Amino acid sequence: MSSPRREPHPLPAYPLAGHGTPRPPRPPLTKRMRPWHWMAIDWVVAAVTALSGTFLQVVPPGQETVAPPVNLLIAVWIFLAVALRRRAPVTAYGALIVLAVALAGSSSINPGLIFLVFLAAAYVLYMVTVMSNRQTGAVALVLALTVMVLIVAFDHSARGHGVLLPVALAQVIAWMSGYSMRQRRLYAQTLQHQATSRAVAEERLRIARELHDVVAHSMSVIAVQAGYGQYVIDSSPDDARDALGAIQATSRDALEEMRRMLGVLRQQDAASGAALAAAPAAPDAGTAPAAPAAPEVRGALADPADPVTSLDQTRPRLDRAQRWITTQVPAEQRTRVRDEPDTDLLASLGATERESLRLLLDDLDRHWSLDGLTRLVYGVPKRQAGLPPDVKPTPELKAAQRAFFALLYRLLVGRDTGPRLPTLLLAVGAGRVRKLLDA
Repeated sequence: MSSPRREPHPLPAYPLAGHGTPRPPRPPLTKRMRPWHWMAIDWVVAAVTALSGTFLQVVPPGQETVAPPVNLLIAVWIFLAVALRRRAPVTAYGALIVLAVALAGSSSINPGLIFLVFLAAAYVLYMVTVMSNRQTGAVALVLALTVMVLIVAFDHSARGHGVLLPVALAQVIAWMSGYSMRQRRLYAQTLQHQATSRAVAEERLRIARELHDVVAHSMSVIAVQAGYGQYVIDSSPDDARDALGAIQATSRDALEEMRRMLGVLRQQDAASGAALAAAPAAPDAGTAPAAPAAPEVRGALADPADPVTSLDQTRPRLDRAQRWITTQVPAEQRTRVRDEPDTDLLASLGATERESLRLLLDDLDRHWSLDGLTRLVYGVPKRQAGLPPDVKPTPELKAAQRAFFALLYRLLVGRDTGPRLPTLLLAVGAGRVRKLLDA
């Protein structure tokens, strides 16, 4: 009789494979490193390379040697070229090639030092290929290989020629690694650009649908009122006058709606696409924001030159949206704003999360507009990291922004995602936002 089969236990190194609460994933080590970390590594490599070059010049007594000032100059030359490879990669690479050619012309130089310089040049070549265009990286590789071949061809003493092939292979490997990294970055930028373009196209399509609804409803009302007015113009002039008034009001409202929507399109054309690329994932197609429970309507929701002051100005568009949500969107797909704050979640927040909420609420009234709230919600993680508002998003900054957005969604709607945060904040209202987020 065979024993029952036992299920394998998940490995502790993979927390998502277990049945407990998964830990939030951390970015890879290379993504968590800051620019000064990489520069520190370059300085360490530069120091080790320069010291190795100095030791290679130590020769037994009685043999021809190089003057100490020359040794010091060579060490400083190597150190600066390797240490500054991120600031000026092409210049650093050219300096190392020139140094290798100069050392090859001296008979008192240890051949190992020449090939050490070529190894340092391979280290710099990686950065040249990553940061420069494709032609520059290829020319740098060909230059190094050509110089090595010429050194071997004109040096008849055969000093250290056996190390030529490994050093040349190191140059090729450095170029291939840099070229691969450059292609990966270009591919990531292409995906980011495509995501931005897709988000803009989806937003334009949504506005076009709303515009179609406004025009179709308005024309229907105008057609009905015009037919009724024509029917009663002889028997009841007052009713006909009322029908003409309804036509005038409907056409004016439709023109105002179209002007506001076209204004949104103009704002999108002028705005940068960086905010859309860093924005959190959009909700499902069936998800729609619920109408705000509070009867107030802030003027920032409309054109600042012609603000909305009451809900009556948003009808019948508001009634159609509410009816569509009620009849077409399943209950589990609707976005429902909390009535009361989540006290348990607020009590469990750490100091960093409480600080982010405080920064948001302190500047909420000052940025109460669609553009202002967009800058505010994306800028809170930047301020916490000590970064300027216009800094380009890094992987670490994007991760911090996503965590901040998820926290706001959980506190406002009880989920990790939802409508775009600036739109959601405007729809909820400043007073209710403060009530739900005040920790």
